[in-house]
Amino acid sequence: MSPGPSNSVRIEEIRPEMAEGTSPVLHFPISPGCFHPTGAKRQEFADIVRERVDSLLIDEQHYSERRNRRLPPFDTREWKQVQTSKELRFFKRVRGGRTLDQLSSEETHPDIRQAVENGYSTMLCDGQVRGSMEDMMYGMTASSQEDLMTGFSYKNAPKDCVWLGTAEGPTSDDPFRSADFIWAFPKLPAYSVDICYLKATGVEKDRDGKRYGYLVLHSVDLPQCRPFEARGVTRAKMYFACLFREVTPGYLNVTVRGIFNLGKRPGKIAKKLVAAATKSFMIGFLNGEGIGLAKKLTIMARRNRDPLRIHKQSECSICFKTKRKLLFGLNTHLFQCGVCGVTACSNCIANTKQILFLGLDAPRSKRPCCLTCMRDARVTWGVLPGEPEFQVISDFYLRRRTRSVLSPSSPVSGGFRSPLPEIYPLDTMTRNRSSRRRSAFKSNLSADLRTISTADESLDTDPFSRELDEADFCFSDEESNSSIVAQPDPSPVMSSDSDKSTLTLWTGAHRLHTDDFIPASRKSPPRSEFEVMQTLFQLNVKAENTYIQTQVTARGLRGAELD
Repeated sequence: MSPGPSNSVRIEEIRPEMAEGTSPVLHFPISPGCFHPTGAKRQEFADIVRERVDSLLIDEQHYSERRNRRLPPFDTREWKQVQTSKELRFFKRVRGGRTLDQLSSEETHPDIRQAVENGYSTMLCDGQVRGSMEDMMYGMTASSQEDLMTGFSYKNAPKDCVWLGTAEGPTSDDPFRSADFIWAFPKLPAYSVDICYLKATGVEKDRDGKRYGYLVLHSVDLPQCRPFEARGVTRAKMYFACLFREVTPGYLNVTVRGIFNLGKRPGKIAKKLVAAATKSFMIGFLNGEGIGLAKKLTIMARRNRDPLRIHKQSECSICFKTKRKLLFGLNTHLFQCGVCGVTACSNCIANTKQILFLGLDAPRSKRPCCLTCMRDARVTWGVLPGEPEFQVISDFYLRRRTRSVLSPSSPVSGGFRSPLPEIYPLDTMTRNRSSRRRSAFKSNLSADLRTISTADESLDTDPFSRELDEADFCFSDEESNSSIVAQPDPSPVMSSDSDKSTLTLWTGAHRLHTDDFIPASRKSPPRSEFEVMQTLFQLNVKAENTYIQTQVTARGLRGAELD
């Protein structure tokens, strides 16, 4: 049951001080929650979001009209298809004989025009992914520092990140409406780049009454988050807008358009790498559906904490198949569901382990999940991200919050007991609420199915910002113009040696780095094409330098002999 007012503690009261106004990992001088926009600023940011969404809606309508006329949705004289991934197609805007000034004049926003003038190309993504609108929007919301880090931990988190504040929150008409400010320091091995941006989400209806969801990422300049040039960090700019439409239940039509701006004019190879990174960034947006599903499964697992303590049984609780010997000495395998705790056979368990934000050794973990729990999570609807019970925070960060509260220096530590069961009650999905919300959160057991969300495993092969992690933007135009396709690299982990940090170093045989906070996999994947190309390029440079040095030495020796 939920705690009463007398013994409950608000989340704001127990939020830890993150190293006294610094980022949680690398301790940049940025305080979480430091930005509080004025009314005028809120309206300014709202106008930016409205402009970006309306502009993409106009483009989407233009593409639809071309389809209706049986024409390619994207004019081949303006857009060049660069890659296809599953049901997604990626296009790059081409000059078509126009100058950069002429090309930039066609953009609606001045910041985007500046990016085009600097030589960067607009990218476009169009296609379909599996998932529901609710899961997608739920996974893209973050209302606190810990909530942001929990979502980032799903796949390939940046080196550091800070939730700076909010300008707009959910409403009764749109529970997924948000306008938050985020600072992120992505992993770039040879180039230090950070990003400060506005992230806005929401669900609305167009002029035809059709429902759509949107995501806007737009770089902003905030006085509380100035560039860190003294630390050798370059402030990059990005401008992305996404539209999601659930035309068929369980499937989303997506349209994404965006551009990066790294300031100086890029070299030829850098342009290719930025384009590859932009493509990966677009695919990373679609991880929102998986994050939303993981949050739902985490809530269900916390509700079923007691059943999870039951030992694995000798037969499947769903089809009652027992563990027995098969041909060739094989066994029928039984698993214990990491969400409800029941024992299930290989036919009644999901094909892949599901990500949950449980466990104290890392922000996330992969656990078996029975088909019943997967079905319940996918058909569950009525999520209210603005309510505390739906703000899922990883156990890893929740424990750090509790430790900070119980520390002697904490102002609320005296007489305080562990807030874990009080802040996040295990029965949040079933307990009675007010009449306004009593019927808001339903499942297939009490309501007709509105949407069916399915996880798209194809996203595992191209996670959030992988190309950004591999891209080296320091090439010049004189270097090779060979095509390079960036591929994933195992994510390193982060440790913090500050006692005041909200993060601790977990145990395990993980490969450790000093610029990340997510554990790497124990098994390293095979070397990718990008890694091989990068290694060959580096070896080629070393070989040329060695050859030049050898020639210089030989000429010196011959000159000495002549003397």
